[in-house]
Amino acid sequence: METEYLSCAETAKLVRSALKKKFPGVKFSVRSDVYSMGASIDIDWVLGPTTKEIDAIGKQYASASFDGMIDMEVHWQHWLLPDGSAVIRKGPGSTGSMGYISPVEETPMPEGAKPVSFGAHYVQSQRRYAEKGQDEMVLRRQVAKDMCALQHVEYLNDWTTHLYGDGDNEAVDQHAWRLLTATSFKPGEVYAGVRYATEEERQASQDYYQVMIIIKKAAVNEIQEK
Repeated sequence: METEYLSCAETAKLVRSALKKKFPGVKFSVRSDVYSMGASIDIDWVLGPTTKEIDAIGKQYASASFDGMIDMEVHWQHWLLPDGSAVIRKGPGSTGSMGYISPVEETPMPEGAKPVSFGAHYVQSQRRYAEKGQDEMVLRRQVAKDMCALQHVEYLNDWTTHLYGDGDNEAVDQHAWRLLTATSFKPGEVYAGVRYATEEERQASQDYYQVMIIIKKAAVNEIQEK
């Protein structure tokens, strides 16, 4: 079966559709960009799902990977499935050149799939914490202040330390950033403070930064009613 080439713009449509299906109600900006020797798709959104969750969707459609160890770009062919998702069909990897990206041998064709070559080399995501034109640090700084209050630590500035005791020399700003990064918001949910995790939540959590303190969330109308 002949491989079908999909332009960067056509690939962006697939990405947009997949995101809408997986995260209904979240407003995404999906932009394609073609430049000399390459092309990429950029996704950005405010709050909503985490970057990790979006990357699990978007990177399905990337036709290249970059091995920084040996400064080498490798390219992939894909299977496009009937539901619009994609899986790698084959690719050389970079391990034969002392790199770390493993090759993928020709994989069996899934039922109903077709071989494609995506026009976007990379699919990049950027989560924002405020609308364009607004200061993203407002939320990040509020999270830092609330974490300090919860821990009974005096908040002095972004570089306040010892949030988790005398041995913690990391700035509270970094703790707040990581907590925000690890927290997924549903459509309409906004930040509503921080709290200690319950014992069950601590045991169930696979994310270090949510083991002790987690973000409280509330729907926009709940915030407005207070």
